[in-house]
Amino acid sequence: MYARLESAGELRARVSVLLLPLEMGGAARHLPDRLVQLEGVCAAADPRRLRVLGVKLFADGIPPSRTAWMHEEYEGGGYGSLCLHGHSDAQRVEELNTIVRYAHAAGHQLGVHITGDHGIDAVVEAFEAAQAETPRPDARHYVIHGDFASARSLATLARHGWGINMNPGVKDATADAMDAIVGPERSAYQWPVRSAVAAGIPVTASSDAPITYPDWRRGVASMMLREATASGRQSGPEQCVDLETAVRAYTSNAAWQDFAENWKGSLEPGKVADICVVDGDLAHADPHDIAAMPVAMTVFDGEIVHDIR
Repeated sequence: MYARLESAGELRARVSVLLLPLEMGGAARHLPDRLVQLEGVCAAADPRRLRVLGVKLFADGIPPSRTAWMHEEYEGGGYGSLCLHGHSDAQRVEELNTIVRYAHAAGHQLGVHITGDHGIDAVVEAFEAAQAETPRPDARHYVIHGDFASARSLATLARHGWGINMNPGVKDATADAMDAIVGPERSAYQWPVRSAVAAGIPVTASSDAPITYPDWRRGVASMMLREATASGRQSGPEQCVDLETAVRAYTSNAAWQDFAENWKGSLEPGKVADICVVDGDLAHADPHDIAAMPVAMTVFDGEIVHDIR
């Protein structure tokens, strides 16, 4: 659908695609054939409008349903697991390693949905093993979500120049329920944006739409406040970040994740003019007010596509 829109000149956004060759629980042995079937799906498109960057993998579930793979038990019991093919944790880890090894060697960027701390450690270790076997200078693999990323995994991601994409709106939406699921200490740490930035990772942020509404203003405010939407309480305020860090997660860091920092992501001569202008002083606003700031103008590729004047 995106390719057809781009071909007709109707794609009014820049779309970077991760292919999804395996369904949740799909076996690694199917990966090569599935990638062949998807090859060239966007080849005719302008790569600055639409391009395939790599492969997405769903590796575990989510904490609210207790399906994220954790080192310590959930409140009430259970550890979750990887959601990959296999009858045991060891078999599923081997499937993970096989998938990552193949995609990495084939030159793809990997974006892996993984939320539990045990699962994140396993994914990062799979990245490291694949890199050791087939060295690539700048693969930019990344963890998608990374709810409970350990200090060790964050340091490893940073050391290799890999990334992490977090979802501040999801933190707000689920924070009030998480104490009863993982306990107060782990709940406060969940989505450790500040720790990831301090480790040296170019953190990106997204909505995980349709899980939360795709609005960067809400995401920026969430990263600065870490407030649970139902109660208004702060959940893990030590993981709050400043405005510049939050904005970079949606702009220059996001361009880096797309291998496109040389032509988009910041306002500089020679880069594409993709600009969102808010009606207000973002730099001095109360973070509580940012989400309500009207978008006064949007410019896409130098063309005004939205203007409230």
